[in-house]
Amino acid sequence: MKPLLPNIKFLHVVRGVAALIVVFFHAKYVYWVGGKIYVQEIGLHTVKDYFLFSVDMLSSCGKECVIIFFVLSAFVIKYSHADIQKNNLLSFYKTRLLRIYLPFLFSLFFSVIVLIVCIRFINQDIYTNNLREYNSRLFAAYNELSVKQVFKTILFIENGEFAGANYAYWSLGHELIFYFLFPFYNLMRRDIKFYVGILFTVLFLLTKSSLFYYQVFFICGLILYDYFTTISKRPLIKSKPLNIGLLVIFFIAVNITNRMISETASDIVTLLYSFFIFDYILYFIKNKNTIGMRLGNISYTLYLNHLPLLLLLYSLITLQTGKLVFYNRGPYYAGVVFAVLLAVPLYYLIEKQSVKLIRRLKK
Repeated sequence: MKPLLPNIKFLHVVRGVAALIVVFFHAKYVYWVGGKIYVQEIGLHTVKDYFLFSVDMLSSCGKECVIIFFVLSAFVIKYSHADIQKNNLLSFYKTRLLRIYLPFLFSLFFSVIVLIVCIRFINQDIYTNNLREYNSRLFAAYNELSVKQVFKTILFIENGEFAGANYAYWSLGHELIFYFLFPFYNLMRRDIKFYVGILFTVLFLLTKSSLFYYQVFFICGLILYDYFTTISKRPLIKSKPLNIGLLVIFFIAVNITNRMISETASDIVTLLYSFFIFDYILYFIKNKNTIGMRLGNISYTLYLNHLPLLLLLYSLITLQTGKLVFYNRGPYYAGVVFAVLLAVPLYYLIEKQSVKLIRRLKK
């Protein structure tokens, strides 16, 4: 019997918001040269300049949002499959593989087609190795495009650029590893999970392998599930306004530590932030946020396809303007809107159909 977590469905909003922040993060990378280069080239002269630049920098936590995905994924899968038995392991593996791979294979095909069309037929000027990192990565991805590269991408082997220049795929391999290990994690007591998390941390420090590093966050998601279903009876902080203020402070802290200290420090802050997000939503959210839930629905499609969509609009805008780098915010805001709007029909055409297929197969 599943523990009573009536608000767990509202965690879906977290997935949508995190995916949207990732789109903002990558849109800046594609269209807008921000950070130090922006300050050097354009400068900050007025209060408005400082304010807008600060807001821009608050979407610098793209990777940290993926870590929230990892924690959330472990939490929700534990909730859905807490009573998994040996006789339905095969069903679990098939369902999870289909859930991740069907939309991914479409995204891979879409990304490769968009890369070829944008460089060969829309604007060849974006194919340059002498401008900035983004264009150099497009240059490398186009040159490396081959059957071998596509095969490596299908296996999430990160050797050079992923096929179609869709570098968002890096997280899917870690997700698959978690799916494979989940039945084993599920058999562990809470204290054993804690020790396994420490072991993976030590192995990461010794080997520098990201395979160990990111599994720690999935394990933390499982430990959070144990906490909220067996230990926690009330919110850690009872005041709703104080909780909201704390969430805002943590969000700012995640971005600041990312920019001013290190990614590892930011990841640790993100882990703490995840706890307070869960604590707030599971205890304080009472009404469904329709827009947030819909954004959560398309979050996987948005995550998989936002980079080719950003590239498609980038090639069109650069063709029209004759510029490859933009210091005004218009193109990068337009890129976010374009990616979100086109993710909606892609969700209904691909991901929703794949979910229906999985449900039929279950029956």
